[in-house]
Formats: sequence, C-alpha cells, structure tokens
Amino acid sequence: MSQKNKEKIQSKYAEFQLLSQQISQLEEHLNTVAEQINELNSLKNNLNELKEVKKDTEILVHLGHNIFTKSKIVDSNEFIIGIGANTLVKKNSKDTVEIISEQVKELNDLSKTMKTKVTEANSTLQGLHDELGMLMEKDSSE
Repeated sequence: MSQKNKEKIQSKYAEFQLLSQQISQLEEHLNTVAEQINELNSLKNNLNELKEVKKDTEILVHLGHNIFTKSKIVDSNEFIIGIGANTLVKKNSKDTVEIISEQVKELNDLSKTMKTKVTEANSTLQGLHDELGMLMEKDSSE
C-alpha cells in the first residue's frame, strides 16, 4: 500500500464520517421541526374548539409537568400572546390562528429546505462511499 493512497483513504474516510454526523444532526433537527409543526397544528385545533366554549365554563388549565388548575372561561375569543422580549399582546382568536398558521408555514418551508439538504448530503455521501470502495479495492490489488 502506498503512503499516498493510505493518506487519501484516511482523508476520504474522515470526510465520510463528518458528513454522516452532519446528516444525523440534520435528521434530528428535522424531527424536532416536525414535532413543532404537530404541536402548532394541535394548538390551532384547540383554539378553534375553544370558540364553541361558553363563558363561565369550567376547564382544566395545564401548568406544566402534569399539573393542572381549574379555571373559568371569561372570553374564548381573546388571547394574550408572547411576541418576544418579554412582551405580551392581546389578540383575538382569528389573529391568533393566523399567527400560528404563519409559524406552521415557516416551519414547513424550513423542513422542505432541510430535506433538500439531507438528500444532497446523502448523494454526496454515496459518492464518497463509492470512491472509498474504489480506493480500497485499488489498494488491495497493489
């Protein structure tokens, strides 16, 4: 085995491993984005169902970590939304659903871009795999 060929194999293998890790990270991020989309769609459905709830209806409000409190609906058409920098604004149901729909659209666009990157990276990875196979075959015949 020539030193030059050995170095080339090591270099290509390192590139292959790095690209494999990047693909795994992209796929993990894609799964996170998909979960966020599902959560936002569920939230939209909940908001639409809440429109039908009458004033003074008692409900359970989820506080986190499986802790709930009883509450009564005062206005099922008005929501307080965090818009960043510890700023809260009042929005009606229609505006709130539109904001969520826009967030879903942005996440879908991100997901599409990421899927394209994963496909391109997988194609590059396959090329590296083939190249490594040829280099190793060449190396074993020498």
